[in-house]
Amino acid sequence: MRPFNLTSSLSKVLGFQAIVKSAFNPSYRAMSIVSTPRPEIDRVIKYWFEGDDVPQKWFRGGPKVDSEIKDHFSALVSQARAAELTPWTAAPKGTLALIILLDQFSRNIFRGSPESYSKDRLGLGIAAEAIAKRFDRQVPVMQQVFFYLTLMHDENLVSQIAGMALCEGLVERCVGEEMMKDFAVNSIKSAQSHMDCIRRFGRFPSRNEVLGRKSTAEEIEYLEKEHSGW
Repeated sequence: MRPFNLTSSLSKVLGFQAIVKSAFNPSYRAMSIVSTPRPEIDRVIKYWFEGDDVPQKWFRGGPKVDSEIKDHFSALVSQARAAELTPWTAAPKGTLALIILLDQFSRNIFRGSPESYSKDRLGLGIAAEAIAKRFDRQVPVMQQVFFYLTLMHDENLVSQIAGMALCEGLVERCVGEEMMKDFAVNSIKSAQSHMDCIRRFGRFPSRNEVLGRKSTAEEIEYLEKEHSGW
């Protein structure tokens, strides 16, 4: 078996061959960014990553968090989904905020609707380009995983393999930070679960009802045991 090639896999995700080639070249240098104040970016990042309830907000937020996000971020999510916030991709922090709007807040606002997944490819494209430019390495470890979740949310095995490899890299960057290392290890476990599901079914059965897809007998049996909500 040939060894997994992360550069090749990333390039296949959305056809970013040229971008990935330049980004992973040893002579590559990140472009100089002149940062401009963007209160909206800071607002997204602060809401999603600050406070004592962060893990609860991410994984068990429920109707309360859905309502908060709808009340405070609906306008920004609409702009992001209409590709009106492209300037945010000029820097790592803005790119991360845009990915959160597309890949996370869309799920909160449109929960139970096909719209919750309809802009996943847009978020994936932005994330893949950002990863190729190493923007993910320029934010804290806990924030890096949200670049990779766009790959884990994709119903494509190449994306899943790339997401798994990127999550494995998180552990290596957590030297001396046991709490962050635990978070990285849990991210690998999550990536493995996503990848196993796509390898087995070629899609996430938990989305079938929302997307109007008929579940197979095997998927129905799986859904009776698993409640992933992917």
